[in-house]
Amino acid sequence: MDSPPLHGENSLVFVDPPPIFTELLELYKYDDGCQEWKEVSRWIKYEEDVLEQGNRWSRPHVSTPSLESWLSLRQNFRSGLIMIDFEAKDFSHLIDLVNYQLMQEERVTQDQSVKLKELWKKKHRHQFEGPRKVEGNLSKVIKDLLVQKLENKAVASGLRVPSRGNSQPGSRRGSFQASRQLDDTQPATNGTRGRGLLDDGKVNIYLQKKIIPGSEAFIILEGMVGFIEKPISVFIRMAKPIVLGDLPEVDIPTRYIYFFLAPITQSGTSPDDNTPFKNASLGVSLATAMTDKNFAAAIFNAPTSKDVLDAFDGYTHGLKILPRDFDTETNMIEPPANKSAAKITDEMEEIDEDRRMREQSGLVRSGRLFGGLIEDIKRKKPHYLSDLWDGFHPQCISSFLFLYFACLAPIVAFGGLLGEATENRIATIESLISGLISSVLFGLFAGQPLIILGSTGPVYVFEKILYSLCNDQNWDYLSLRLWIGIWVGIILFLLVMFDASAYVCYITRFTEELFATLIAFIFIFNAMKNLYGISQQTDFAPPGDDISCQCEVGPNTPEKSKLMWSNITRYDCLNHNGILEGPGCSYDPNVFLMSLVLFFGTFIISFTLKNFRNTGYFPGKIRSFLSDFAVIIAILSMTGLSALSQVKGTPKLVVPDSFKPTWEGRDWIVTHALIFPDHVGANPLWVDFVLAPVFAILATILIFMDQQITAVIVNRKEHKLVKGCGYHLDLTVLAFIIIICSVFGLPWFVAATVLSINHIQSLAKESECSAPGEKPQFLGIREQRVTAILIGVCIGLSTLITPVLALIPMPVLFGVFLFMGVSSLKGLQFFDRILLLFIPKKYQPDYAFLKYVPIHKVHLFTVIQLFSLVSLWLIKNNPTTSISFPVMLVVICAIRKLLECIFNRRELRALDDLLPESSNKTRRDGGSFFDRIHRSDWDEDDGPSDQPHDEVRQLLGSQEEKTTHFIKELEDYSKSNLKVKAKQFSAMGVRPRGKSISAGSTIQTKATKHLIFVKLNHQNVFTPLNLNVKTVIGLIRRLEAKFPGQIQPSQIEHLFQRSRRNLTFILDDDMMDFIEPNEVFDIELEENDNGKVNITLVAVEKD
Repeated sequence: MDSPPLHGENSLVFVDPPPIFTELLELYKYDDGCQEWKEVSRWIKYEEDVLEQGNRWSRPHVSTPSLESWLSLRQNFRSGLIMIDFEAKDFSHLIDLVNYQLMQEERVTQDQSVKLKELWKKKHRHQFEGPRKVEGNLSKVIKDLLVQKLENKAVASGLRVPSRGNSQPGSRRGSFQASRQLDDTQPATNGTRGRGLLDDGKVNIYLQKKIIPGSEAFIILEGMVGFIEKPISVFIRMAKPIVLGDLPEVDIPTRYIYFFLAPITQSGTSPDDNTPFKNASLGVSLATAMTDKNFAAAIFNAPTSKDVLDAFDGYTHGLKILPRDFDTETNMIEPPANKSAAKITDEMEEIDEDRRMREQSGLVRSGRLFGGLIEDIKRKKPHYLSDLWDGFHPQCISSFLFLYFACLAPIVAFGGLLGEATENRIATIESLISGLISSVLFGLFAGQPLIILGSTGPVYVFEKILYSLCNDQNWDYLSLRLWIGIWVGIILFLLVMFDASAYVCYITRFTEELFATLIAFIFIFNAMKNLYGISQQTDFAPPGDDISCQCEVGPNTPEKSKLMWSNITRYDCLNHNGILEGPGCSYDPNVFLMSLVLFFGTFIISFTLKNFRNTGYFPGKIRSFLSDFAVIIAILSMTGLSALSQVKGTPKLVVPDSFKPTWEGRDWIVTHALIFPDHVGANPLWVDFVLAPVFAILATILIFMDQQITAVIVNRKEHKLVKGCGYHLDLTVLAFIIIICSVFGLPWFVAATVLSINHIQSLAKESECSAPGEKPQFLGIREQRVTAILIGVCIGLSTLITPVLALIPMPVLFGVFLFMGVSSLKGLQFFDRILLLFIPKKYQPDYAFLKYVPIHKVHLFTVIQLFSLVSLWLIKNNPTTSISFPVMLVVICAIRKLLECIFNRRELRALDDLLPESSNKTRRDGGSFFDRIHRSDWDEDDGPSDQPHDEVRQLLGSQEEKTTHFIKELEDYSKSNLKVKAKQFSAMGVRPRGKSISAGSTIQTKATKHLIFVKLNHQNVFTPLNLNVKTVIGLIRRLEAKFPGQIQPSQIEHLFQRSRRNLTFILDDDMMDFIEPNEVFDIELEENDNGKVNITLVAVEKD
């Protein structure tokens, strides 16, 4: 029974199928003769089996059906009944129609049809319902009397009573007939279980949470009976999913149903064995195939039963064989822990994709003044309100609390260091006010508010050198610093004016990971250094041999106190207003030990709870809560431990408790540098107008590189940001912030790499519905502005909660520094390659770059990066060379360019990113650079390939013969008389519906890719498309992948092509063969009156 296709016989629409939940039920016979359908397996993504002895589910595992079962299933599909786009009201109606069709085709007799109808309506028992309870005679009589009494009351009240004629004994979901007698005026809604249809229907609530919204059910019923002589195989695909009462255990509609009954004599077994159906591998094979996306898409879009059979043939081509002695029952194949690393794509596609991403990010020269800034504003304007609303999420609260302490501690620490370096011209209170102004302004107006501004080591070094110079020359430090800040702002404005941020594209992974690793090591080193400083400040023993310490009665001690003053501890003495006297009272040997406990305790708790989300302990919500609030829990727990202990000498966080400048000789505004009469006596004019611009150039290089490298790290495509970025807008806002901070005499805050990375990690979104055995999928970052704004406000208000902040021990904050440094190293390829230096080849992880680059070249690349890292570290920490640190960041970019003399493009693509090409022309028109012979060193999927094209063609020519021979061997093994020729089912059924595939068509392989270049008519950059198979559907699917949201297959009505001679014709599979390699097209989208879209490929002349 073949119905018309869903979208029309000649439609080009190929619809991706919804997720499928598969449930396998087998016919089971109990000792008392009762039969019911019993759930034995289920699939969301991986297989789970019912363990009979333990009455529980097995752990999720990869299905491994046998080849024999798959071939047997394919044979039963060919000889059985396939019903496409079937329509039924409910399960009872469906059974009636199936039985009618079986009788029409003389597959069953009238008596067999009646028995089949009764059999299929038997109770469906799911694992979560528990085992069947056998009722005794007395309890059955009592139950019947109660039911009869209730029915009599219902009839007397005029209510409609469902029949109990076919109710199954032991049913926990009520009568099946209740669903049959549903009023036609109240149909069940697709996607919602008809709760009123069942007396006491149950749903597996726990499993329901794991089901992806929009999923559809596939029910497989199989068993063995004695009243048939040959197998009965019925496959049904519903035109629209329907609710089938209690058939699936979750509340989703059903799209597919497969009935399979085998005669008992076929396997020689008897239903009296009290065991489930032995030959369950047919259902396992079918359920396993439906977990394959391509096979599921082929079944979902197949217009006829013939296409369903073709899908089986296509799936057979890709079967993988396990060793025969591999015991799949005891050695289950575990689901992969993580997805394999992304394969290296074709070089020309990567280059054009990179250029398209740069264009979307504003990293191309606009050719007009402030062009990049204008584009950034246009890009961010539509998302501004959502940036505010999206911040009101519980995850943002945990991120804000964590980063508040993470930002407060370095601000206080660097503020103290600046106070020492500048003799309190700029100190802690000025740093807090700068944190307020910088964070709030940047959070409100920046193009990328996920970047966190903070105090950095290079800026501190610059301030220290500048004050030393002013002190030696007797210049006014704040005045010179103000003019340097003004010049820095002017230079940054000039950089924005001429789109200088476009050169950020030369900051590749080599530079950004080098800089990120350097900052991470600085955090780790400073955390250890500060902890060591506590040991230097602690007296472990008093001078001399006398360590006595006595408690004397103080003047404020109550006269009637009965304490034994000579035997109490020093802490009790102080708590009772006593006085400690003696040489041993000035030291506490437990201070450093307690600091160690607090330091490592904070790090261990933070690190453990942050990764707790991926463990199997506790429900998912508890794991998510502990992971989100990991650092806050660590800070509170270790602070409480310090308060409960009797060690009172641990250093605490010191925050100013008054709102006034630290140095009494200055005001909040550096007015003497701006008012001319006062300025005459401050610094010479040549210092402000000649020397200040020189220092400003160095500071601008430092700020530009620090800001943009951090922005590149934050805006990585791996973070899946959807609201765009704004390199030019960030620099503009930062220029205003620096000028404002210079006028008020506040320290400059720039992008803090480690803080920004931790901000990104704390806002990561993961899928809530994950299949059993599957790790939650990373969905992107929660992009918003609220956390940055709240962090700035709370930092500025920290002076109001000084008593509370003074309770936090400094070792706890040092532990947070260590956690941030270690966490920021996660995911850095550079750090992974450093570890590879100490791992033997046989134990090395399966990194993607190891497949394409020899290991000695990988180590050479790592050693060069290590040498650059050590050089930057030495230059930064040496007082005489630290001023040149900004320039060294530019030198690192030059070193990356020189690496092209040592490594070829293939190796650089694997280990790093390719630098932008100097010419755009060849990438647009597919010129000589994209020549088919020289365009790539490897194939998209299979790695390096230097095979000549003639040999490739020979391999292609013999592929069909090999495939035909392979299929024949499989058919011989299954001992069937099927005569099926090898057929191409391109991409597992991805082709126009209603068109059959010729048996003699050639199998397409990866080597026959066809390259064209396309772009939408409003874009400037062409995108390459590699067509695996030259079909219209293949083209549409590639266009959908390249232009998501702009081209949707379900909305396409016609596809046209316009030649260079302005000739327009309908593009079909036959005309696809005339598209030459490296053709260039503009895509025009035209909406019709009916809401559909016509696509026209307009051929473009090559330059």
